[in-house]
Amino acid sequence: MKKSDIKKVMVYDQGPADQPHPAFWQNMAHLQKLLLGETVEFIRLCCPCENPQQAVLSIEPVIKEEKPDLLVIPATPLGEEAAPSLGIRLNTGVAAHCADIVINGQGRIAYMVPAFGGKVIGEIFIPGSRPAIATVKPGVFPYTEKDTAAYRDILCTCVPEDRCSVRITDIKEIHNQQSSIEKARLIFCGGFGTGSAENWKKLEDLAQRTGGGAGCTRPVVDMGWGPDEYQMIGTSGKTVRPKVYIGFGISGAAHHLCGIKDADIIISINNDKDAEVFMASDYIAALDAGEMIDCLAEKLQQR
Repeated sequence: MKKSDIKKVMVYDQGPADQPHPAFWQNMAHLQKLLLGETVEFIRLCCPCENPQQAVLSIEPVIKEEKPDLLVIPATPLGEEAAPSLGIRLNTGVAAHCADIVINGQGRIAYMVPAFGGKVIGEIFIPGSRPAIATVKPGVFPYTEKDTAAYRDILCTCVPEDRCSVRITDIKEIHNQQSSIEKARLIFCGGFGTGSAENWKKLEDLAQRTGGGAGCTRPVVDMGWGPDEYQMIGTSGKTVRPKVYIGFGISGAAHHLCGIKDADIIISINNDKDAEVFMASDYIAALDAGEMIDCLAEKLQQR
């Protein structure tokens, strides 16, 4: 599909009509800039359904009626389930977990998707089927309050609430000060090299004392050292844009580096002087991660 072929774009929003989900603004801002210069109709597809399959059944008729050329869905837990189901029902292609959506040298829409555990970024093309469907992780595309104000008047197609028969009956709030790290300006991130649950707790304490956020890699979650998947950074977790990112005991796997590529300053501490993460870092220290965590904690205690 070429850029010039796109005449109608639909952006899915799982938030209520009066409170758009942040991922909607992110995707809308990027698509508006990507298709600048073309005459394109943008539609916000708002659906209050909380259940993925109910959402699919509710929005499928709207999509068939509007006939968009491109449908972009946030890769939230709901969106990750709804998108492939829509792809099957609409007999169209789905590019999942896009790290970017770009126009290539031939003017074609290319969906940039991590592959082989994030080691490479592949170009995915959806040439003929309509609508082409893409899912994008929240936080991949930046946006500002200026963008939000500019897009408030976009045509909104809302699915009636009475179509959504499945409802959440109870919400349990998780009180974790470090669980949301997308907006943190300073991030302390622990990898397998931190060595223990005790060191992870120290890392969280550092983040709390400095007003920063605590993130981790997947091995730390898999080891059961304390953090949950909401604190995981990488292609299967969060995408972050801190002013300063400090990594402790992180090897530098590509699927993690994809999540921190837009950090202003990357500082890495690893006792392996040949660690791959050093190649993507602004400042490095070939030191033991646990010892450095203790050292920083002691320095902060003295202040």
